[in-house]
Amino acid sequence: MLHYGFYHGLLKKTLKFLIPSKGKILTLNSSADSFPKNAKYDYIFLNGVLGKSTDIMKLLLSLHSIVKPSSRILVYQHNHLWQGALNVAERLGLKKKEGIHNWLSVNDVSAYLKAAGFEVTRIFRKNLFPLELFGLGKLINQMGVVLPLFDFFKLDQYLIARLEPSLAVKKGLESLTVCITVRNEKANIEPIVKSLPIVCRQQEILFVEGHSTDGTREEIKRVMKKYPRKNVRVVSQPGKGQGDAIRVGFKKAKSDIIILYEGDGTSDPGDLKYFYDAMAGGRFEFIEGSRFVYPLDKQAMPFLNKLGNIFFAKWFSFFLGQRITDVLSGIKAITKRDYNRLYDQWGFLGFDDPFGDFELLYGAARMGLKFGEIPMRYYPRVYGESKSNVLTHGSYLLRMAAKGYWIFRNN
Repeated sequence: MLHYGFYHGLLKKTLKFLIPSKGKILTLNSSADSFPKNAKYDYIFLNGVLGKSTDIMKLLLSLHSIVKPSSRILVYQHNHLWQGALNVAERLGLKKKEGIHNWLSVNDVSAYLKAAGFEVTRIFRKNLFPLELFGLGKLINQMGVVLPLFDFFKLDQYLIARLEPSLAVKKGLESLTVCITVRNEKANIEPIVKSLPIVCRQQEILFVEGHSTDGTREEIKRVMKKYPRKNVRVVSQPGKGQGDAIRVGFKKAKSDIIILYEGDGTSDPGDLKYFYDAMAGGRFEFIEGSRFVYPLDKQAMPFLNKLGNIFFAKWFSFFLGQRITDVLSGIKAITKRDYNRLYDQWGFLGFDDPFGDFELLYGAARMGLKFGEIPMRYYPRVYGESKSNVLTHGSYLLRMAAKGYWIFRNN
Protein backbone atom coordinates (compact mmCIF):
# COMPACT_ATOMS: atom_id res chain seq x y z
CA MET A 1 0.00 0.00 0.00
CA LEU A 2 1.31 3.47 -0.84
CA HIS A 3 2.31 5.29 2.34
CA TYR A 4 0.80 8.69 1.75
CA GLY A 5 -1.92 10.35 3.82
CA PHE A 6 -3.80 11.28 0.66
CA TYR A 7 -3.86 7.69 -0.59
CA HIS A 8 -4.74 6.26 2.82
CA GLY A 9 -7.69 8.65 2.90
CA LEU A 10 -8.96 7.27 -0.41
CA LEU A 11 -8.70 3.70 0.83
CA LYS A 12 -10.41 4.46 4.16
CA LYS A 13 -13.27 6.19 2.33
CA THR A 14 -13.97 3.09 0.25
CA LEU A 15 -13.72 0.71 3.19
CA LYS A 16 -16.05 2.86 5.28
CA PHE A 17 -18.60 2.73 2.47
CA LEU A 18 -18.35 -1.05 2.04
CA ILE A 19 -18.04 -2.20 5.64
CA PRO A 20 -20.66 -0.99 8.16
CA SER A 21 -19.72 -0.10 11.71
CA LYS A 22 -21.73 -3.07 13.01
CA GLY A 23 -20.48 -6.60 12.54
CA LYS A 24 -17.40 -8.63 13.36
CA ILE A 25 -14.48 -7.71 11.11
CA LEU A 26 -11.15 -9.45 10.49
CA THR A 27 -8.33 -7.73 8.60
CA LEU A 28 -5.49 -9.83 7.19
CA ASN A 29 -2.40 -7.89 6.13
CA SER A 30 -0.20 -10.93 5.70
CA SER A 31 -0.73 -14.60 4.85
CA ALA A 32 1.14 -15.33 8.07
CA ASP A 33 -1.50 -13.57 10.18
CA SER A 34 -3.13 -16.00 12.58
CA PHE A 35 -6.79 -16.02 13.50
CA PRO A 36 -8.96 -18.18 15.77
CA LYS A 37 -10.38 -21.05 13.73
CA ASN A 38 -13.56 -21.28 15.81
CA ALA A 39 -14.59 -17.62 15.37
CA LYS A 40 -17.00 -16.47 12.66
CA TYR A 41 -16.66 -13.07 11.02
CA ASP A 42 -19.11 -10.91 9.09
CA TYR A 43 -16.38 -9.26 7.02
CA ILE A 44 -12.90 -10.55 6.17
CA PHE A 45 -10.69 -7.92 4.55
CA LEU A 46 -7.73 -9.31 2.60
CA ASN A 47 -5.51 -6.23 2.50
CA GLY A 48 -3.21 -6.99 -0.43
CA VAL A 49 -2.50 -10.43 1.03
CA LEU A 50 -2.88 -12.43 -2.17
CA GLY A 51 -0.08 -10.43 -3.79
CA LYS A 52 2.33 -11.47 -1.03
CA SER A 53 1.18 -15.04 -0.43
CA THR A 54 3.38 -18.04 -1.23
CA ASP A 55 0.31 -20.33 -1.18
CA ILE A 56 -2.81 -18.50 -2.34
CA MET A 57 -5.10 -21.54 -2.35
CA LYS A 58 -4.12 -22.57 1.18
CA LEU A 59 -4.89 -19.06 2.39
CA LEU A 60 -8.29 -18.91 0.70
CA LEU A 61 -9.30 -22.41 1.81
CA SER A 62 -8.39 -21.56 5.40
CA LEU A 63 -11.11 -18.91 5.37
CA HIS A 64 -13.82 -21.60 5.33
CA SER A 65 -13.42 -22.10 9.05
CA ILE A 66 -14.25 -18.47 9.85
CA VAL A 67 -17.05 -17.58 7.41
CA LYS A 68 -20.83 -17.83 7.57
CA PRO A 69 -23.19 -17.93 4.56
CA SER A 70 -23.80 -14.22 5.16
CA SER A 71 -20.09 -13.32 5.48
CA ARG A 72 -18.34 -11.22 2.88
CA ILE A 73 -14.74 -11.60 1.72
CA LEU A 74 -13.36 -8.24 0.59
CA VAL A 75 -10.22 -8.60 -1.52
CA TYR A 76 -8.06 -5.53 -2.14
CA GLN A 77 -5.20 -5.74 -4.68
CA HIS A 78 -3.19 -3.34 -6.82
CA ASN A 79 -3.93 -3.46 -10.54
CA HIS A 80 -1.29 -5.56 -12.29
CA LEU A 81 -0.93 -2.84 -14.94
CA TRP A 82 0.77 -0.70 -12.27
CA GLN A 83 3.53 -3.25 -11.61
CA GLY A 84 6.27 -1.38 -13.47
CA ALA A 85 5.44 2.06 -12.05
CA LEU A 86 5.23 0.85 -8.46
CA ASN A 87 8.43 -1.19 -8.72
CA VAL A 88 10.29 1.89 -9.97
CA ALA A 89 8.81 3.99 -7.14
CA GLU A 90 10.04 1.43 -4.59
CA ARG A 91 13.58 1.38 -6.05
CA LEU A 92 13.71 5.17 -5.97
CA GLY A 93 12.57 5.19 -2.36
CA LEU A 94 9.36 7.05 -3.20
CA LYS A 95 7.26 4.40 -1.49
CA LYS A 96 7.77 1.68 1.06
CA LYS A 97 8.41 -1.81 -0.27
CA GLU A 98 5.31 -3.94 -0.01
CA GLY A 99 6.74 -7.31 -0.95
CA ILE A 100 4.28 -7.89 -3.78
CA HIS A 101 5.42 -10.73 -6.01
CA ASN A 102 2.06 -11.96 -7.34
CA TRP A 103 0.62 -9.35 -9.70
CA LEU A 104 -2.93 -10.56 -10.22
CA SER A 105 -5.75 -9.41 -12.47
CA VAL A 106 -9.36 -9.42 -11.28
CA ASN A 107 -9.93 -12.45 -13.52
CA ASP A 108 -7.08 -14.26 -11.76
CA VAL A 109 -8.49 -13.51 -8.32
CA SER A 110 -12.03 -14.47 -9.40
CA ALA A 111 -10.78 -17.82 -10.67
CA TYR A 112 -8.87 -18.59 -7.46
CA LEU A 113 -11.83 -17.62 -5.27
CA LYS A 114 -14.08 -19.90 -7.30
CA ALA A 115 -11.60 -22.76 -7.01
CA ALA A 116 -11.56 -22.25 -3.23
CA GLY A 117 -15.36 -22.41 -2.96
CA PHE A 118 -16.25 -18.70 -3.02
CA GLU A 119 -18.53 -16.81 -5.37
CA VAL A 120 -17.70 -13.26 -6.48
CA THR A 121 -20.66 -10.89 -6.15
CA ARG A 122 -19.08 -7.61 -7.25
CA ILE A 123 -15.88 -6.31 -8.90
CA PHE A 124 -14.81 -2.69 -9.26
CA ARG A 125 -11.72 -0.47 -9.47
CA LYS A 126 -10.86 2.83 -7.77
CA ASN A 127 -8.33 5.70 -7.99
CA LEU A 128 -6.41 6.75 -11.07
CA PHE A 129 -3.66 8.56 -9.19
CA PRO A 130 -2.30 7.85 -5.68
CA LEU A 131 -0.54 11.17 -4.96
CA GLU A 132 -2.03 14.53 -4.03
CA LEU A 133 0.50 16.76 -5.86
CA PHE A 134 -1.02 20.06 -4.77
CA GLY A 135 -4.56 19.04 -5.71
CA LEU A 136 -3.72 17.45 -9.07
CA GLY A 137 -4.32 13.93 -7.75
CA LYS A 138 -7.78 14.84 -6.51
CA LEU A 139 -8.63 16.39 -9.88
CA ILE A 140 -7.44 13.32 -11.79
CA ASN A 141 -9.38 10.96 -9.53
CA GLN A 142 -12.55 13.04 -9.88
CA MET A 143 -12.12 12.82 -13.64
CA GLY A 144 -11.92 9.04 -13.24
CA VAL A 145 -15.18 9.08 -11.27
CA VAL A 146 -17.02 10.93 -14.03
CA LEU A 147 -15.43 9.17 -17.01
CA PRO A 148 -15.58 5.34 -16.92
CA LEU A 149 -13.20 5.24 -19.88
CA PHE A 150 -10.28 5.18 -17.42
CA ASP A 151 -11.58 2.41 -15.11
CA PHE A 152 -9.31 -0.23 -16.66
CA PHE A 153 -6.21 1.74 -15.59
CA LYS A 154 -7.22 2.47 -11.98
CA LEU A 155 -4.78 1.41 -9.28
CA ASP A 156 -7.00 -0.36 -6.76
CA GLN A 157 -8.96 -3.52 -7.48
CA TYR A 158 -11.76 -4.69 -5.19
CA LEU A 159 -13.61 -7.99 -5.26
CA ILE A 160 -16.46 -8.93 -2.93
CA ALA A 161 -17.20 -12.62 -2.53
CA ARG A 162 -19.38 -14.96 -0.48
CA LEU A 163 -19.29 -18.64 0.36
CA GLU A 164 -20.47 -20.82 -2.52
CA PRO A 165 -24.16 -21.64 -1.73
CA SER A 166 -23.65 -25.38 -2.25
CA LEU A 167 -21.05 -25.34 0.55
CA ALA A 168 -23.12 -23.31 2.98
CA VAL A 169 -24.95 -25.08 5.79
CA LYS A 170 -28.61 -24.24 5.30
CA LYS A 171 -30.07 -22.85 8.48
CA GLY A 172 -33.56 -21.39 8.51
CA LEU A 173 -34.52 -19.45 5.39
CA GLU A 174 -37.75 -21.38 5.19
CA SER A 175 -40.49 -18.99 6.37
CA LEU A 176 -41.91 -16.29 4.09
CA THR A 177 -43.51 -12.88 4.48
CA VAL A 178 -45.28 -11.51 1.43
CA CYS A 179 -45.25 -7.75 2.07
CA ILE A 180 -47.86 -5.69 0.22
CA THR A 181 -47.99 -1.89 0.43
CA VAL A 182 -51.47 -0.50 -0.26
CA ARG A 183 -53.28 2.82 -0.34
CA ASN A 184 -56.81 3.03 -1.75
CA GLU A 185 -56.73 -0.50 -3.17
CA LYS A 186 -59.94 -1.85 -1.60
CA ALA A 187 -61.13 -3.83 -4.62
CA ASN A 188 -57.72 -5.48 -5.04
CA ILE A 189 -57.42 -6.89 -1.51
CA GLU A 190 -59.54 -10.04 -1.72
CA PRO A 191 -58.41 -11.05 -5.24
CA ILE A 192 -54.76 -10.75 -4.14
CA VAL A 193 -55.20 -12.73 -0.92
CA LYS A 194 -57.25 -15.36 -2.68
CA SER A 195 -54.76 -15.82 -5.52
CA LEU A 196 -51.47 -15.72 -3.61
CA PRO A 197 -50.15 -19.31 -3.41
CA ILE A 198 -49.00 -20.92 -0.17
CA VAL A 199 -45.42 -21.88 -1.02
CA CYS A 200 -44.16 -22.92 2.42
CA ARG A 201 -45.55 -24.06 5.76
CA GLN A 202 -44.69 -20.84 7.60
CA GLN A 203 -46.05 -18.03 5.49
CA GLU A 204 -47.75 -14.73 6.20
CA ILE A 205 -49.27 -11.94 4.13
CA LEU A 206 -48.44 -8.55 5.62
CA PHE A 207 -50.35 -5.51 4.37
CA VAL A 208 -48.85 -2.10 5.07
CA GLU A 209 -51.81 0.24 4.80
CA GLY A 210 -51.05 3.89 4.01
CA HIS A 211 -53.89 6.15 5.12
CA SER A 212 -56.51 4.93 2.62
CA THR A 213 -59.81 6.76 2.24
CA ASP A 214 -61.73 4.08 0.34
CA GLY A 215 -62.09 1.52 3.15
CA THR A 216 -58.99 -0.51 2.27
CA ARG A 217 -58.09 -1.14 5.92
CA GLU A 218 -61.60 -2.36 6.77
CA GLU A 219 -61.51 -4.63 3.73
CA ILE A 220 -58.20 -6.17 4.86
CA LYS A 221 -59.71 -6.95 8.26
CA ARG A 222 -62.73 -8.57 6.62
CA VAL A 223 -60.50 -10.69 4.38
CA MET A 224 -58.36 -11.71 7.36
CA LYS A 225 -61.38 -13.46 8.88
CA LYS A 226 -62.54 -14.95 5.60
CA TYR A 227 -59.16 -16.55 4.72
CA PRO A 228 -57.60 -17.66 8.04
CA ARG A 229 -55.26 -20.14 6.26
CA LYS A 230 -53.55 -17.24 4.51
CA ASN A 231 -52.32 -15.81 7.84
CA VAL A 232 -53.02 -12.17 6.96
CA ARG A 233 -51.77 -9.27 9.08
CA VAL A 234 -52.06 -5.51 8.66
CA VAL A 235 -49.94 -2.66 10.04
CA SER A 236 -50.44 1.06 9.66
CA GLN A 237 -47.87 3.10 7.79
CA PRO A 238 -46.66 5.96 10.01
CA GLY A 239 -45.42 8.23 7.24
CA LYS A 240 -46.14 8.76 3.56
CA GLY A 241 -44.97 7.17 0.32
CA GLN A 242 -44.15 3.62 -0.71
CA GLY A 243 -40.55 3.97 0.47
CA ASP A 244 -41.71 4.56 4.04
CA ALA A 245 -44.19 1.67 3.74
CA ILE A 246 -41.47 -0.73 2.58
CA ARG A 247 -39.04 0.38 5.29
CA VAL A 248 -41.63 -0.17 8.04
CA GLY A 249 -43.24 -3.29 6.59
CA PHE A 250 -39.99 -5.16 6.01
CA LYS A 251 -38.90 -4.34 9.54
CA LYS A 252 -42.13 -5.80 10.95
CA ALA A 253 -41.94 -8.96 8.82
CA LYS A 254 -41.63 -12.09 10.97
CA SER A 255 -40.15 -14.47 8.41
CA ASP A 256 -36.72 -15.46 7.08
CA ILE A 257 -37.50 -14.31 3.54
CA ILE A 258 -39.39 -11.19 2.51
CA ILE A 259 -41.01 -10.80 -0.90
CA LEU A 260 -42.43 -7.43 -1.90
CA TYR A 261 -45.59 -7.88 -3.97
CA GLU A 262 -47.31 -5.09 -5.90
CA GLY A 263 -50.60 -4.10 -4.25
CA ASP A 264 -52.30 -3.05 -7.48
CA GLY A 265 -52.81 -6.60 -8.75
CA THR A 266 -50.64 -6.14 -11.86
CA SER A 267 -48.12 -8.88 -11.00
CA ASP A 268 -48.88 -12.58 -11.44
CA PRO A 269 -49.05 -14.22 -7.97
CA GLY A 270 -47.96 -17.54 -9.44
CA ASP A 271 -44.46 -16.17 -9.94
CA LEU A 272 -43.84 -15.87 -6.19
CA LYS A 273 -42.85 -19.52 -5.84
CA TYR A 274 -39.87 -18.99 -8.15
CA PHE A 275 -38.62 -16.10 -6.01
CA TYR A 276 -39.09 -18.11 -2.83
CA ASP A 277 -37.29 -21.20 -4.16
CA ALA A 278 -34.28 -19.16 -5.35
CA MET A 279 -33.99 -17.37 -2.00
CA ALA A 280 -34.55 -20.46 0.15
CA GLY A 281 -31.90 -22.32 -1.86
CA GLY A 282 -29.38 -19.53 -1.29
CA ARG A 283 -28.86 -19.03 -5.01
CA PHE A 284 -29.53 -15.31 -4.72
CA GLU A 285 -29.65 -12.79 -1.88
CA PHE A 286 -31.52 -9.99 -3.62
CA ILE A 287 -33.92 -10.59 -6.51
CA GLU A 288 -35.59 -8.14 -8.86
CA GLY A 289 -38.46 -9.33 -11.02
CA SER A 290 -38.19 -8.48 -14.71
CA ARG A 291 -41.29 -7.38 -16.61
CA PHE A 292 -39.50 -7.25 -19.97
CA VAL A 293 -39.25 -10.94 -20.81
CA TYR A 294 -42.84 -11.81 -21.71
CA PRO A 295 -44.95 -9.77 -24.19
CA LEU A 296 -46.37 -6.63 -22.54
CA ASP A 297 -49.86 -5.29 -23.02
CA LYS A 298 -49.69 -1.62 -24.05
CA GLN A 299 -52.18 -0.81 -21.30
CA ALA A 300 -49.93 -2.43 -18.70
CA MET A 301 -46.97 -0.24 -19.67
CA PRO A 302 -47.02 2.56 -22.26
CA PHE A 303 -44.15 2.61 -24.75
CA LEU A 304 -42.55 5.72 -23.21
CA ASN A 305 -42.49 4.10 -19.76
CA LYS A 306 -40.99 0.93 -21.21
CA LEU A 307 -38.27 2.85 -23.04
CA GLY A 308 -37.39 4.80 -19.90
CA ASN A 309 -37.24 1.66 -17.75
CA ILE A 310 -34.91 -0.06 -20.20
CA PHE A 311 -32.57 2.96 -20.35
CA PHE A 312 -32.36 3.28 -16.57
CA ALA A 313 -31.82 -0.47 -16.14
CA LYS A 314 -28.82 -0.35 -18.50
CA TRP A 315 -27.40 2.65 -16.65
CA PHE A 316 -27.79 1.08 -13.20
CA SER A 317 -26.30 -2.20 -14.43
CA PHE A 318 -23.22 -0.35 -15.60
CA PHE A 319 -22.22 1.50 -12.45
CA LEU A 320 -23.44 -1.11 -9.94
CA GLY A 321 -21.67 -3.94 -11.75
CA GLN A 322 -24.82 -6.08 -11.59
CA ARG A 323 -27.17 -7.32 -14.30
CA ILE A 324 -30.45 -5.41 -13.94
CA THR A 325 -33.20 -5.21 -16.56
CA ASP A 326 -36.01 -3.73 -14.45
CA VAL A 327 -35.43 -1.37 -11.52
CA LEU A 328 -39.09 -0.67 -10.68
CA SER A 329 -40.59 -4.16 -10.82
CA GLY A 330 -43.49 -5.08 -8.57
CA ILE A 331 -41.83 -8.15 -7.03
CA LYS A 332 -38.54 -8.05 -5.10
CA ALA A 333 -37.01 -10.43 -2.56
CA ILE A 334 -34.43 -10.21 0.22
CA THR A 335 -33.76 -12.11 3.45
CA LYS A 336 -34.83 -10.57 6.75
CA ARG A 337 -31.23 -10.95 7.97
CA ASP A 338 -29.87 -8.85 5.12
CA TYR A 339 -32.71 -6.37 5.32
CA ASN A 340 -31.94 -5.71 8.98
CA ARG A 341 -28.41 -4.73 7.96
CA LEU A 342 -29.76 -2.63 5.13
CA TYR A 343 -32.27 -0.98 7.49
CA ASP A 344 -29.41 0.33 9.62
CA GLN A 345 -28.08 2.14 6.53
CA TRP A 346 -31.45 3.40 5.26
CA GLY A 347 -31.11 7.00 4.17
CA PHE A 348 -27.44 6.80 3.14
CA LEU A 349 -28.42 8.25 -0.24
CA GLY A 350 -28.74 11.62 1.44
CA PHE A 351 -32.31 12.36 0.37
CA ASP A 352 -35.72 10.74 0.52
CA ASP A 353 -36.52 7.83 -1.79
CA PRO A 354 -40.34 7.97 -2.02
CA PHE A 355 -40.58 4.58 -3.76
CA GLY A 356 -38.05 2.60 -1.73
CA ASP A 357 -36.80 0.79 -4.83
CA PHE A 358 -33.45 2.52 -4.74
CA GLU A 359 -32.82 2.20 -1.03
CA LEU A 360 -33.22 -1.55 -1.59
CA LEU A 361 -31.27 -1.71 -4.86
CA TYR A 362 -28.37 0.52 -3.81
CA GLY A 363 -28.27 -0.94 -0.30
CA ALA A 364 -28.06 -4.49 -1.64
CA ALA A 365 -25.26 -3.51 -4.05
CA ARG A 366 -23.35 -1.70 -1.31
CA MET A 367 -23.46 -4.81 0.91
CA GLY A 368 -22.21 -7.00 -1.93
CA LEU A 369 -25.30 -9.21 -2.01
CA LYS A 370 -25.67 -11.75 -4.79
CA PHE A 371 -28.11 -10.28 -7.30
CA GLY A 372 -30.57 -12.28 -9.36
CA GLU A 373 -33.46 -11.74 -11.74
CA ILE A 374 -36.57 -13.79 -12.39
CA PRO A 375 -39.03 -13.16 -15.24
CA MET A 376 -42.45 -12.06 -14.04
CA ARG A 377 -45.75 -11.66 -15.82
CA TYR A 378 -47.25 -8.19 -15.76
CA TYR A 379 -50.85 -7.18 -16.50
CA PRO A 380 -52.90 -3.98 -16.80
CA ARG A 381 -54.41 -2.58 -13.59
CA VAL A 382 -58.03 -3.66 -13.10
CA TYR A 383 -59.07 -1.37 -10.25
CA GLY A 384 -57.98 2.07 -9.13
CA GLU A 385 -55.57 4.56 -10.62
CA SER A 386 -51.83 4.34 -11.13
CA LYS A 387 -49.85 6.38 -8.61
CA SER A 388 -47.00 7.00 -11.04
CA ASN A 389 -46.57 9.98 -13.35
CA VAL A 390 -44.25 9.90 -16.35
CA LEU A 391 -42.98 13.48 -16.02
CA THR A 392 -42.72 13.63 -12.22
CA HIS A 393 -41.26 10.18 -11.77
CA GLY A 394 -39.09 10.45 -14.89
CA SER A 395 -37.26 13.43 -13.42
CA TYR A 396 -37.04 11.59 -10.10
CA LEU A 397 -35.42 8.61 -11.82
CA LEU A 398 -32.89 10.90 -13.46
CA ARG A 399 -31.94 12.37 -10.09
CA MET A 400 -31.66 8.93 -8.51
CA ALA A 401 -29.57 7.64 -11.41
CA ALA A 402 -27.18 10.58 -11.19
CA LYS A 403 -26.99 10.40 -7.39
CA GLY A 404 -26.33 6.66 -7.39
CA TYR A 405 -23.67 6.96 -10.08
CA TRP A 406 -21.81 9.57 -8.07
CA ILE A 407 -22.12 7.73 -4.72
CA PHE A 408 -20.90 4.36 -5.99
CA ARG A 409 -18.09 5.67 -8.15
CA ASN A 410 -16.89 8.27 -5.65
CA ASN A 411 -16.70 6.01 -2.55
